[in-house]
Amino acid sequence: MAEDGSSMAQASIFEAIVSGDISGLKQSLATKEVDLETRDAVGRTALHLAVTTASVEICQCLIDNGARLDAWTKQGEAVVHLAAKRGEVDVLHAVMKSLGAKKPVAEGDVTAEDKTQDRTVHVDCLTQKHPMSPLYIAVALAHIEAVEALLDVYHADINITVGKRDDFKGTRTGDVLEATLQHPRDTCRSLLRILLQHGASLLNPSTGVVSKELLLLVLQRGEDVLDIFAELDSEGFDHAIKKFVWGESMRYKNALTSAIELGLEDTAFKLLAYGAPAKLELNSSSVDAHKQEPFFHYGKTALEAAEEDFWQPILCAAHFEMPRLVLELLNRGVDAKSRFTDHQARSLISPRECRSVLDLVSAKLVELRGWHMEDERLPQELVGTPEGTIQRDGKKNAVTQMIKLYEEAEARLVSSGAKITDGLNLQGDDSPRPHKRVQLFAPNPETQAEVALPSHTSTKDVDLQKLETAEDGQRALLAACRSNDVALVKALTLGKWGLDLQFSPISISEVSGSSKGPYYTAVKSRNYDLARTIVQIATAQHADFTDNEANDLSSVLADDQHSVENIKGVSAQVKSTKSARDIVRDSGAISIAEKQKDDEMIQFTVEMHYSFGLDENDVKQSPGQVYSLMEWGDWPESVVERVKATGAPFQHAMVQGKLKGRKQLDKIRQLSPLLRAAWSGNVNMVRFFLDKSKIMAAYKHFAARNDFSTNKIASEQARADFMNAVKEWFDKEENLVLHCAILSGKTELVKLVLAARPDLLEVRSIDGWTPLLTAALCHQVESIRVLLEARADPFVTDTFGRNMLHLFLVSPTESHVHEPEKFSTFLRVVEKPVLDKLLEGRCADSPGGLTPLARWVSSGVKWAPFAVSIALLEASTIKAMEMYDGRGFTPLHTVAITSLDYYTRQFIEKAPHVLFYEDIDGKTPYDIIIERQLHGYLEYLMPSYTQTRRYPSNNLLHWPLFAFGTDYKGPLQEKQPYKVWEICQDVVKSMKPGLHHRKLLTDAERAEISQLSKDKKIPKKPKAGQRDVISLAVFKPGYLCW
Repeated sequence: MAEDGSSMAQASIFEAIVSGDISGLKQSLATKEVDLETRDAVGRTALHLAVTTASVEICQCLIDNGARLDAWTKQGEAVVHLAAKRGEVDVLHAVMKSLGAKKPVAEGDVTAEDKTQDRTVHVDCLTQKHPMSPLYIAVALAHIEAVEALLDVYHADINITVGKRDDFKGTRTGDVLEATLQHPRDTCRSLLRILLQHGASLLNPSTGVVSKELLLLVLQRGEDVLDIFAELDSEGFDHAIKKFVWGESMRYKNALTSAIELGLEDTAFKLLAYGAPAKLELNSSSVDAHKQEPFFHYGKTALEAAEEDFWQPILCAAHFEMPRLVLELLNRGVDAKSRFTDHQARSLISPRECRSVLDLVSAKLVELRGWHMEDERLPQELVGTPEGTIQRDGKKNAVTQMIKLYEEAEARLVSSGAKITDGLNLQGDDSPRPHKRVQLFAPNPETQAEVALPSHTSTKDVDLQKLETAEDGQRALLAACRSNDVALVKALTLGKWGLDLQFSPISISEVSGSSKGPYYTAVKSRNYDLARTIVQIATAQHADFTDNEANDLSSVLADDQHSVENIKGVSAQVKSTKSARDIVRDSGAISIAEKQKDDEMIQFTVEMHYSFGLDENDVKQSPGQVYSLMEWGDWPESVVERVKATGAPFQHAMVQGKLKGRKQLDKIRQLSPLLRAAWSGNVNMVRFFLDKSKIMAAYKHFAARNDFSTNKIASEQARADFMNAVKEWFDKEENLVLHCAILSGKTELVKLVLAARPDLLEVRSIDGWTPLLTAALCHQVESIRVLLEARADPFVTDTFGRNMLHLFLVSPTESHVHEPEKFSTFLRVVEKPVLDKLLEGRCADSPGGLTPLARWVSSGVKWAPFAVSIALLEASTIKAMEMYDGRGFTPLHTVAITSLDYYTRQFIEKAPHVLFYEDIDGKTPYDIIIERQLHGYLEYLMPSYTQTRRYPSNNLLHWPLFAFGTDYKGPLQEKQPYKVWEICQDVVKSMKPGLHHRKLLTDAERAEISQLSKDKKIPKKPKAGQRDVISLAVFKPGYLCW
């Protein structure tokens, strides 16, 4: 009981601190059971928490009651760091004055790493993760009053090095001046003056060396910063711009050449005005040269290496497109005949042969004059718009101005006696490149003009004795096929005709060369008996008859005009080059029957097509043809007739020229026709397959007429086994047909299946997806509407506990909704009470306990349209914003971690009190945002204030058109911790003081978070035995797309 009482007293102290209850705190401290050094669940003492969030009175009360100031948090921070981070001077004074003695005096050189290991708490002690002093923290967070107090009252070390260089982790070292240069102009100027007046300098006092990183930041910040350094750090500034030279990569640089290479032309002019040498004399008295890793010149000093690899400013200016600076340097007396050595020119990319300034200028002019606006390409959506015009005109004007300046520089160089290097070829082609369409392939014969078809001659007008040409006879033959004139067809194909009977019988194969011959014409005209007669004639024309051979075909064709003997002699006169079988199969008659959807025609054409028997090609081709019709065909009768004839898509075999029935299916055709047709959105075939009686009768018809017997099984048993295989195939996963209809995206098909099979409304796939969940993960809003109207359960979840909103926002394969209109429609379709409940539903996706909003910000917010995130945020409830996931994060914690500036304000303003909700590590979103800002610079995440707004290329012609757009702000990194911090500070300052208190996690909340983490599941792609058609469609869609 005593232990419980002690725990309650400790808890009451922490609650009193966050609520600002000084009276309650004093009352709790009056009990003997209180130990101020007892730590909470995240490793803080009461004083740690008070310095972070409470008033100075509460902090002083704890200190007066014996709270230790030398205790460190689990994150490696002491109270001085927490006070500096908070930035309130009264709290800082309360802590620092109570520390008493000044920091320990260091003996010898003490590195940042040594100071990190030091657990003594003093004004210059460093944090553990990213070693940072209180002064650095105050400067980085722009707490100007705290900075002044630390310097004036507590004499903080202004030159201390913070951070730790680790190339593997991507971290670096820094100092307070670098932190200052991250801030916007006014803040930067104020802090810079304070620090420089207190002894900060470009020159490190312990090493006497200029920091290259600091110098480059100074150059980036431009004229204001240069003026302040020149005024308050004149010695260090002069050394940095006049003497300091450093080596990196294949070059040595100084302040002026770095400004040129960075494209900072105005800064380069300012440096010249402050005395930067227009031409650097490389000797020990005028240069302070340093080698930096990785830059090796074995056996040479830094000065000797600089003599080889330093580019003079005029050569840099000519190469990096600053002709105005070239003119200025010439005005300052730089030699117009300055040249690269062959060794220096090795790092030139184009043209490599240039050596002198004039070479570089002339080469640039050739390049610029060879540019043509028609080579530039605007995005299609900007073509013809004012913005597109601005971008095109912007680049055109920039190139024109650059040419003008280079021409001035060229004229000045020539007048100064400069000459082009002997042998340098700068000849350019000023004419635009022709834009020719090159034909890589021979023209497709199908695209050529079609040969005119024979005119529709009436057979009543035909006189065989008056036909003058072979073409007249062919036209008459086709006319006879259309008008069902059997006699005329026989007269033209079985005997001679024309004037004086000069023409031999017409060959059926010859007229059928265009695949639309007599047989096709007769079928299309529905003259089926005539079509059969034409096939018989074609057979007679192709066959070789012996004199005494008895032949049924000759007898069938014989009549009063054509004797059996005459018919036998036809093949000798015309000798067809194609068999009747080839003529029928090449005619395309089945296709015309399917196109016209004529029952009688399809029956006849299929019968004729397969009347010659099946061969190996038929056995191989039929499965693919029939299965394709089952999926994509629009006329079930065609499938029925083909199945009757071939039994496809089952893989039958030819044994000794005879068909042997089999029940094998190729792997790619094992999906049932019903599901295949539904997945492809084929309404007609789905309607047909929902009633399987006709198709089963077709397979039964095929089975009855073919031999299925084997060595082990009798024919009847084999047929029964085949029919069972057919039934099993059709019934396989039949209950997922509604899911497949949804996958097709056709609302009409969904309604059809739902009307025919209402029992499928709540059927689950192997992954636990009902039709409603399937519609959600496929973003099928209209299908969702139909299913909800049919009374589908809107709160159903899958095996991971994901509801339809979870899946609509982020699918199991982590594809995100990219169409704001679809999401807006979804929000209108789902009723508000239902939507609110969905928003507060949790799923077991790792890290566990994710609401739809939490799951979205964890995985989808980076890549999705801004409008989707805003719509989701506006629809969300406050409770959804407050809910913790398995990591102990609210959605706002996750947003804070991502450091995406364009979402931050909206999320904070949705639930500003959540900004002060602690996670399981005791961090609020506000703490995380501050921490990210502090660590950002040390992790190479540069604020926008330290970056130029020009396109990062020193070749103007390489700039894309968007770099000349009205809203182009230069290259920006995805993560913007500084910008997020600025937004957060703006929101916090606008809040009424004391409106929102820090919220600590309760024991019950910690237990709930722990359980959520234990219950988490890590999604995995299902293995072969764990798949159904819906799993395949979602996780392996290509498997179904052959």
